[in-house]
Amino acid sequence: MRLTTAALLLLCENLIFASGTTADLETSELSTKDKQLTCPLKVCTDVLKELGAAEQQIKALEIRLANSEAQIAEIKKENQDKPKVAFSASLGSNGFVGPLNEDQTLVYKNVFINVGDAYNQDTGIFAAPVRGVYYFSFFYHCATDHPTQLVLYRNGKPEAFTQHNQSSDSPENGGNGLTLLLEKGDQVYIVLLKGRWVWDSPSNLSVFSVFLINAM
Repeated sequence: MRLTTAALLLLCENLIFASGTTADLETSELSTKDKQLTCPLKVCTDVLKELGAAEQQIKALEIRLANSEAQIAEIKKENQDKPKVAFSASLGSNGFVGPLNEDQTLVYKNVFINVGDAYNQDTGIFAAPVRGVYYFSFFYHCATDHPTQLVLYRNGKPEAFTQHNQSSDSPENGGNGLTLLLEKGDQVYIVLLKGRWVWDSPSNLSVFSVFLINAM
């Protein structure tokens, strides 16, 4: 762009110089040549104006591009700094768990994912690493002649249930899900109630999952 502008300026200077060398010509001839030079000089002026406008547009685009790149970098940084929490596991048993003489926290041993290491594979307890909104789900499979009752607890308080009673029908499946606002350190876990059963297999039918929706 700058080379083109310089070239046009040089062309204009040459045209002006050429008009000056005609001073020794007769008046009629000078008048004729002035009329002939009017057109190319006007073209040079118009082109220079257009080039100046184009340069301004390019500068504006460069500023917009720089702003966009800065915004993208800021978004990437925010995503990198944002805590990531996701957990999912099955019981990992190959048969029944239960019946129990007392309520018992289930330990989901077959862990599929534990981003953020918020789930303790030894205790079965999920501890919120940050304050935020979390989504929980838990599912089970069991024979109908073995009643099932699972409870999702938060800090010792029951929040959600899923169950079926003993019957003579085909095997049962059940589950539940909910969204909770947790404080950092809040503990969430699944309890199998006294005298109840649950069943799992390598097909992973009894599963506990959680993920962070939004840190707050």
